[in-house]
Amino acid sequence: MKKVIFSMIAVVIMALTFVSCGNSGNNGGDKGNDKQQQQEQQQQQGLVGEWYYNDNTYYIFNEDGTGSSTAYGVLVGNFTYSVGDGKLTLNYEGFTEPTIFNIKVEGKTLTILSGEGNIGSEVEYTRK
Repeated sequence: MKKVIFSMIAVVIMALTFVSCGNSGNNGGDKGNDKQQQQEQQQQQGLVGEWYYNDNTYYIFNEDGTGSSTAYGVLVGNFTYSVGDGKLTLNYEGFTEPTIFNIKVEGKTLTILSGEGNIGSEVEYTRK
């Protein structure tokens, strides 16, 4: 009789454990991911356009997540990009490692605060 009661209690505890972990964890995680994706999408949309350091040095960010950079009048390369957590990640064609910058966008000013491994660099670009 003790074995039957113990088995029933064990089954009830297991059932409650599965029920309590079932949906609530997934829904909360999905909502968090959705919110983060929306923020990243808004940041990326805010970056779309042409950003100039001077007439010969600029970035172009397209709505589809592609872009290009030109320095001193010479095309540096084409890339795909993503934005999240205040970071801009550029994946240049032909390169295996991404280029990552800390950025801040305020109105018509894009400030590249630093690249990974670069300390103290800060360059401002203006939207055209």
